Amino acid sequence: MGWAVGTITNHARRLGLDFDREAVRAATDARQIDLKDRRQRIQQELLDLAERAISRAQERYLTHTGESVAEWLHEPPAKETKDLTLAASSALTSALKLAQVDAGDDSRENARGFLQGLSNAMATAARELGGDDADEYGS
Repeated sequence: MGWAVGTITNHARRLGLDFDREAVRAATDARQIDLKDRRQRIQQELLDLAERAISRAQERYLTHTGESVAEWLHEPPAKETKDLTLAASSALTSALKLAQVDAGDDSRENARGFLQGLSNAMATAARELGGDDADEYGS
């Protein structure tokens, strides 16, 4: 309309209108609560994924050694173990990032330290389990 903001504000006040932002604030707060709940659900799914990958890295593994020959190994080969370990580590890192959004400073640092230590231990285990195959797959 080409009018100044002050002019619009003055006319609105004379008409008994106000610019109360309480409804917007309440909607924003509700949205933040919904997003926090969503982050926590995703974080739980990432932790479940990490747990499944860790379990799979420790299970017996069926490998095909020939056209019609299969063999059960006590655990997956180094490449598969490394891939599962890296998948678990990645899921844990993502879960940590989501936790940091909602955590206070102390909780954030404690979670970061715990998950970083776990991630480092898993990466070390993947390298150790990789044996001679480790260099071939980029470790």
